[in-house]
Amino acid sequence: MSLTAFQRKDGRVGIRNHLFTMPAVVCANQVALDEVQKHPQLKFIEHQHGCAQIGADLEQTRQVMTSLALHPNAYATMIVGLGCEGVIAKNLYEGAKSQSQQNLDLVIIQDAGGTLGAENQVEQWIAKRETEMAPLQRVPIQWSNLVVGVMVDPDLLDSPLMQLCIQSLRETGAHLGIPADQRALIAGEITTVPTVHYGHTAPDPLWLMQPGSNELETATGLTAAGVHLLLHLTAHPHAFGSPLSPTVRWCVDERTYRKFYGDFDGQLQDQLDVPRLMEQLVRIANGQSSVAETYSMDDFALYRIGPTV
Repeated sequence: MSLTAFQRKDGRVGIRNHLFTMPAVVCANQVALDEVQKHPQLKFIEHQHGCAQIGADLEQTRQVMTSLALHPNAYATMIVGLGCEGVIAKNLYEGAKSQSQQNLDLVIIQDAGGTLGAENQVEQWIAKRETEMAPLQRVPIQWSNLVVGVMVDPDLLDSPLMQLCIQSLRETGAHLGIPADQRALIAGEITTVPTVHYGHTAPDPLWLMQPGSNELETATGLTAAGVHLLLHLTAHPHAFGSPLSPTVRWCVDERTYRKFYGDFDGQLQDQLDVPRLMEQLVRIANGQSSVAETYSMDDFALYRIGPTV
């Protein structure tokens, strides 16, 4: 089965064509929340950040938001600012614009006359961008055009089955991003692999990212790093998804799967299941919804490295 995706202006590809509304600060959440209720196809994040942050913590928040705005699975991103935030929306917009040809737009609530005025501008943006997207068609791509994030339970890192999944993905030619605390997945195969900061990426075919303090924070970091797909191999029932990277969750524990099978995309019992997993990844990359997408699990949890002041 061949892979297809949407071509981006900057040469990248996207396996989804999302319109993404991103509040730059907690005070701007309401605009995104109101708009997604009227337009369920929109992707958005709701968060508590962007204000009363300082130093490295503030800079990390800026970096993650900039990277999310430029995510390849977003056809266009609307940054929503209040006008007096710590993560200044205008600076965020201009900084992201200088890095990419991605379709970026900006609305400032104070400049729009308030929440309703800002929402009217977002409505106009949706109509404009949906008209632009309507004629776009998927084009054939190679696995090497894709970046896949992989997360595995800590007690499964030494499992030959998990390592077989990694090997199968690497044999496709896809780029892989793995949390740095899961380096054991590639132990003995490669000795020198670049390690990047949380929410960052690397051009290498294989790279490690500093993780968050829990699964959802790490998933958010990998999404900000630009992974097209996020594969989660787990024995835990905790279901989550990403607003921009389709999250594919396969269960490795039979008892957990029996009780929560509706929350997983599949069950991984032995090596015979690995080809099924790979085939499903192709289908999801080509547009089939993962379980998390079907449930609209647009989760976001930013890894903080400093206190709110």
